[in-house]
Formats: sequence, C-alpha cells, structure tokens
Amino acid sequence: MEINASELWEKTLKFLKYRIKEMDITEMDYNTFFKNVEAGDFSNNILSLNCNSSLIKDKMEKYKKDIEETVNDIFIVSDEKIKISFSVRSKELSPDNIYRIKEHRNKMKTGLNVKNRLDNFIVGDNSKLAFNACLAVVESDVSVYNPLFIYGGSGLGKTHLMQAVGNAILEKSPEKRVFYCTTEEFINDYITAIREGRMKNFRDVFRTLDVLLLDDIQFFEKIFARGGGDTEEEFFHTFNKLQESGKQIIMISDRYPKDIKNLSKRLESRFVAGLSVEIQYPSYETRKAILENIVETKKIKIDNNILEYIAESVSSNVRELEGILNGITARANLLKERITLQQVQDEITSRMRSQQSKINAEKIIEVISEEYSIPISDMKARKKQQEIVNARQIAMFLLKDILDLNLTTIGGLFGGKDHSTVISSIRKIEGKIEESTVFKKELDRVRQKIVQ
Repeated sequence: MEINASELWEKTLKFLKYRIKEMDITEMDYNTFFKNVEAGDFSNNILSLNCNSSLIKDKMEKYKKDIEETVNDIFIVSDEKIKISFSVRSKELSPDNIYRIKEHRNKMKTGLNVKNRLDNFIVGDNSKLAFNACLAVVESDVSVYNPLFIYGGSGLGKTHLMQAVGNAILEKSPEKRVFYCTTEEFINDYITAIREGRMKNFRDVFRTLDVLLLDDIQFFEKIFARGGGDTEEEFFHTFNKLQESGKQIIMISDRYPKDIKNLSKRLESRFVAGLSVEIQYPSYETRKAILENIVETKKIKIDNNILEYIAESVSSNVRELEGILNGITARANLLKERITLQQVQDEITSRMRSQQSKINAEKIIEVISEEYSIPISDMKARKKQQEIVNARQIAMFLLKDILDLNLTTIGGLFGGKDHSTVISSIRKIEGKIEESTVFKKELDRVRQKIVQ
C-alpha cells in the first residue's frame, strides 16, 4: 500500500499534540515549530519533512527521536523502522499568490522590501527569541504579543525581521492591509496632512490597518523633546484604535521602551504592555552563518578559512560583515583576482583606520549631547544638575576609553576642569558599569553610535 507523506505527517502531528507534556514542550513551541513543518515525500522508509527556516529545523532535530517513536507507534510498514529527515526549504509562492500580492500592493503601498523574508533571516542565539515571537505573530489568526517591541543596536537585522513578518502575513493573507514606515515618516505624513487639510485621509490610512510596522521608535525622543504634544496625541489615538480593534502592532527601537526619553507614561505603559524582545550582537557562530548565507546567495567564491577570519575579526553587526564581503568581492571582480586572506586583512585594516579617523573629541561630545538632550554649552559649564553631571561624566569616560586622551586634555574640553575631577568622573562611570548591566548596555549602545 502506497503511503501518502502528508497524511502520515498529519496523523503524527495529532498524536504528538497529546505527547507535548511528555516531550517537555509548550503549546506555544508546538504551534511555532511543529506546525511550521510540512511533509515532503516518503520513500525507502524515510519521511522527509520540510522546515520553513533553519531555526525550526534546529529545534525539530532535538525532538527527532520522539517523532520517530510516534511515527512507528501509529504506522508499521515493515520490520524496518521509519526514519525522519529534516531539511530547510525556501517557500516559493504560487503564481496565483504572486498575482494577488502584487494586485494588493498596487492598491496600497506597503513600504515593504520583498527581499526581506523569514527564510533568509539567519537566526542565532542573539535573535532566537525575537524570531520565535515573529513566527508566532505570523502563524496566529489574531493579534498576539501586541504590541511586539523589538529592540537592539544598529545593523543587527531588526528591520529585516520586522519586514519579513509583513511579507509573510501578506503571503498568507494577501487581502490584509499591512504597512511599514519609520517613525520619522509617520510624523512627516502627519505634519503634511495637517498643512494640506487631509487629516481624515491620514486617519483612514493608519487607523484601518491590519498590521502596523513602525521602525525607529526612538525618533519620538527628539520630537517630544521639542514639545510635539499634537504628534503624541495623534499617535496615541492611532495606537489605541488599532489595539482595541485587535490589529497587530510591531515596533522597533535601538533601546528598551523605558529607556526612550521624553515618552509620556501612557505611551510607555502601552509599549511595554505586550512583549519586548532584544536582538543582541551576534556570536562568532552566527556571524559565520551570516557570511555563509551571503556567499551562497551572491554566489561568491571564497575559501572557508577566509570567512572564519572575517567572522573572528568583525564582531559589530551584520551590515559591517556584508560591507566587507561586498568590498573584497568588488575588488576581485574588477581586477580579475582571486579573493585572498591578505586582501581581506587589508580591507578590514582600511575600514578600521577610516572609522578611527572620523572619531574625534567633538563628535563624541556631540553624540552624548544629542543622546541625553543636554546642550554642549551646559556640559562645558559648571552646572551641577544631576542630568548634566551624568552626561558630562559619560563624555569624559568615553573620551578616555575611545580616544585615550590624557586627563588634562579632557578637562580642557569641559571648561578647564582639573585632572582630579576627570579621574573622579571616569571612576564613577566605571562603578556604574560594574553595578548595573542596564547602564552597561546603555553605554555600549552610545559607544556603537559613536564608532558608526
């Protein structure tokens, strides 16, 4: 009797549903991972299962033995046991789905880049929770983790992941109204709507969405610092309308909601009411996987030991990794050369020198001033308000840490402070780093802004 792979997997899933407690998995994991696996074929007593991403495959491999036991409990083919084989497959859209998505997008601009997909997002320990939450949003027919707030440093793939959710939702339900924009674009559209008397149109667009994807939420910090009360009021009511209607909201920021300054308590409480997940800097293994994915996608010929060297040498973010690969690939193509380790070393050294040459004391002080909304003139004066002292101490610490300026020079940049004041400031910041992981993360984020 011929066995249908799909029917076999469906029956297995139903039995597994009753065994999840025994297998020590949660209902959420079952819905997020097991339901994102589809049957391939069944031949030679091997059931091939297709996973929608490498994360799902890695997770399913851990339950392979349990799944094989379940399959063999419910279906006996011969004396030979049925084996399970997992693979990752890229989901291809049917011509009908492609047409429906294009038709929908022609009627309403989504702001999405169709190249950003869940199956080409490299998942590591740094992003596993965020990716898992995004999968749950896509798979659920109702809004979950609402709002979903994803935060982390620049260049870590937050925008890719959020746009991938939008694309996946449209693939599943092409009729849905999904819209991606930055916070700055939202504010600019709002101001233009007021000026041109199109507020009804503006509200019709934003308040009737099924999914709102809003990037760079930290931009509100600048607007509200200037007294943007009307903007906050409009966003507050838009947010409330969508949430009350059961519509999904996903937001991105470079910091945790409570670390965004100038937010009103009502907005802050709404931002943290859902699920906040952090994407951290990638580990060596994740950086290597990202490089391998880029190489495979762009069909770049490069030795594995060179990829290992890049992954070991560059620990900042995904954009930097891709930038280095693009640089050395362009050179190799233009000069008809083979990519060598020496070329890669030269490229990385050149980029480091370029970055360092752009960093000076003035830039560091400007970034601190902007980050903490303290005028440079106040930082250089003898004012002793706590928020000014705090910004001044951080600036002194980073001037020493990044540029290794001597104490007298640092003191001179702040109105002639003596070296004992500078030493005291640096030690206070060092103490805060030891005492608070939250403060350490804040400082790391500021440092990253400076070096970028």
